[in-house]
Amino acid sequence: MDIEQRMPDLATTGSAIRVVRWLVDVGQPVRRGQPLLEVETDKSAMEVESIASGRLQAVHVQTEDAVAAGQPIATIAPDDGAPPASAPAAPGPAGGLFARNRETAQGAAANPPAPAIPLGPTQRTVAQRMLESKQTIPHFYLHTSANAEPLLARRQAAAPARIAWDAYFVHAAGRALQKFDRLSCRFAGDHLAPSGTNAVGVAVDHAGDLYVLAVPDPAAKSPLQISDEIRAFTARLGAGDPEARRRRPAAITVTNLGAANVEAFTAIINPPEAAILAIGRIAPAAVVADGRVIPQHRVSLTLSVDHRVVNGRYAADFLTAIAQELEAP
Repeated sequence: MDIEQRMPDLATTGSAIRVVRWLVDVGQPVRRGQPLLEVETDKSAMEVESIASGRLQAVHVQTEDAVAAGQPIATIAPDDGAPPASAPAAPGPAGGLFARNRETAQGAAANPPAPAIPLGPTQRTVAQRMLESKQTIPHFYLHTSANAEPLLARRQAAAPARIAWDAYFVHAAGRALQKFDRLSCRFAGDHLAPSGTNAVGVAVDHAGDLYVLAVPDPAAKSPLQISDEIRAFTARLGAGDPEARRRRPAAITVTNLGAANVEAFTAIINPPEAAILAIGRIAPAAVVADGRVIPQHRVSLTLSVDHRVVNGRYAADFLTAIAQELEAP
């Protein structure tokens, strides 16, 4: 029976997903987990993988189409061949060490180990830096949430411009850093060294690799300007621009998994930075205000902090300032 593939929920607040291009032609074979098409959400470009192995029989959306989560996008004709039956094991003694060893060897032959997955240069660098971060930086974590209704209203008022969600969080973090500039410092043994930058980094996933775009002076820019920088950076990554892959310093980094339907998470600090802000999805919640329960969209904010650089109260005030920037009309 043919399998109908639907668009997964990749965007926040139910916004549309734009089809960038198909990666497989109709009639070609596909395997489960193989990228089928590239799409663009409010956050960045990403790939949608096939949910089955077989042959791409039909596509129901075209390039530049706006697609809603759950909408049918393709039909896959599954493989007709049944998996081969395994040969019966040779008879042998019912028990004993030799029988157990033979059974173990037969099982290993029937189920060979999966091939190793090589890591690319970017993945190896990220792995090394994250290991260094967790081993050498004393993390502590603060969590809060912010009223996202003003944020939603501002984004809607900016239409027809499509401002990336990350742009608002980068802008808010940049403005908060103006009041709490100690978070721009680096721990340097017996002193704190200024980082020399007011840039805010934003984590971008591209083709399974993690990159950080440093947005300089975000407090002086509009969310639209920051959004254009993020999209231009993502496009350069897609075009294979080596300059886009070069690491640039930032005061702190913002990482957002809201588009992946994650409510809240804690992130690992990107050394030598002193903090990283993790953004969850914007979701409706029941809020008590003036003795009444009202519906309200809220967004989770989790700050990971280097305790050598600032204490809990200073970091809490910084996180509060970010929330206030997001809640501003």
